[in-house]
Amino acid sequence: MFKQFLDQTSGNQGYLITSLGIFLLFFIVVAILLLTMKKEEVKYMSELPLKDDVK
Repeated sequence: MFKQFLDQTSGNQGYLITSLGIFLLFFIVVAILLLTMKKEEVKYMSELPLKDDVK
């Protein structure tokens, strides 16, 4: 499927690969940040919409 799509788009492979790379890099960075976040910060942010007082 991807091979047929790349064959039909002549001269634009650089843009396609670059946009795919940026897309994947963004989500990998977000996943790493989420996995390394402290549990206290996650709990604070999850309760934030429900609390009236803000720290």
